[in-house]
Formats: sequence, structure tokens, C-alpha cells
Amino acid sequence: MGTSGAYGGSGANSWDTVHDSYADAANTGDAGPSPAQIENFVNDFMAALAKSPGQVRGPTSFSLPALRLTRRRGDGLGSSSSTGSTGGGRRDLGRQAARGAAAVAGAHALRTGNAAILTELGLDVDHIRSLPPGREQCTYIVNALLGAPSHPDEVALAAAALRTMVEVQKAKQEMSPEQTMETFLQNLAYEQVLVELTSQRRTNTVTPQRAKQIEEKAKKYLRASVTALRLRDKAKISAQGFVDYATGLAGKIFQVFRMRGAE
Repeated sequence: MGTSGAYGGSGANSWDTVHDSYADAANTGDAGPSPAQIENFVNDFMAALAKSPGQVRGPTSFSLPALRLTRRRGDGLGSSSSTGSTGGGRRDLGRQAARGAAAVAGAHALRTGNAAILTELGLDVDHIRSLPPGREQCTYIVNALLGAPSHPDEVALAAAALRTMVEVQKAKQEMSPEQTMETFLQNLAYEQVLVELTSQRRTNTVTPQRAKQIEEKAKKYLRASVTALRLRDKAKISAQGFVDYATGLAGKIFQVFRMRGAE
């Protein structure tokens, strides 16, 4: 029953623990979930993601050509040719991080005026410049590079990428490449968890207000956790540099949370 397999879920007991800790955070009074409840929820869902079948343990690198990013010059539409999930419900978070990082690099390029990154991604720079700045340009890049999603995990990836890209564009101060990738990985992790939380396996009813409250507090805690794991080396200012930094940081994050889950 539910999303196990079909929706990229692991089907492991760890996801049952996530549902339980989410319900615990949701079933609180007017004061909302406590810091301890939020910490338990985040640690549980990050450990569950880290233990998902198909995860590569250790450093993994992806070249831009290997990601087979989808493009159709002019309209930015296409079908997804490089899914983040494999057969049998296996969720490849490393590959998802790499593909999403490529799209987010496009938003950084728009904010900083770095046309070289857009060209490196194979995007039609003139067409992008003809679009209204902001969300429409970002949406074009997501559609052009990630294609039309055909799986809930791909929907989550596109949502995380677009959310991050809009944040990059709206930020009062220009975000560094490292901050940009950290923000994207936080959004990607939470969007993937929402795939599980909105599955048929969920039995508890949560009000939209409480769900938003949990999300805001969970992301705040997750942001602090990810920032604490920042890589020593800076990201190179190129599309490939963004991809390399994101996959390296993702590997470190999931290694740490996998170890926490084993404690």
C-alpha cells in the first residue's frame, strides 16, 4: 500500500518512524511542536532518505553530459530523460542533487549576469533574456533542463529547484554559490519528504497551518545542520562547479545522517 516503490519510497521501517515523528510534532497544542520534536522529525527523515535503496555510499561525481539534461531550443519544454529514481522505487539522491544543481546554477547566473554558465548549460541565452525577469526565466530553465516530470520524485526535484531559484532571485543580498547549494539541498530534502508524507501511508490529518509551522521550523533546523557541514573547498563558478559542490555536500550530509540513524 502507499508510495513504497511507486512513489520512490523505501518501504523500510525508517519511513514508519518518520510518519510517527511527524504525527508527534503535529499533535501538539497552540504552542506548536517543541524544538526536540522538530529535531527528532528532521533527524528521522534525513536518516530515512540516507537509507533509501540505491544510494551510493561515498563521493560521486557527475559530468554535465552524463546528466543528459533535457533541452528543446526556444520553448524550454521537453520530457525528462534522466530520472532521479531507478526501477523498483530506488531514489538516487546524488543524481537528483546534480541535476537540480545544474538548474539552480542557471538562477545564480541570472542574478550575477554570468552568461557563460547559461551557455555551459546549453541554454538559449537570447531567449532567456527575452523573457520577463524572475520566476518566468527560472521556470524556463527548470523546464529546459529537467524536462516534464513523470514521477513524484521528479516533481519534488523540480519544485525544490524552482523554489531555490526564486529565493536566489529575491534575496536582498547576493547568495554565494555555497549558500545557494545549501539552500537547494535543504529544499530538495524537504520536498522528497513531502512525497512520503502525502502518501497513502499517512493516516493522521494535519491542518495547513500546523503543516506550515512544522515545515518552517524543520527547515530552520535543517538549515543549521547543513550549514554546519559546509565543505572546506569553495564551489567553482561554473555549472560543473555547482554540480560538483552539490553532490559532494549531499554525500557528506547523508553520510552524517546515516550514521546518526544507526546510533
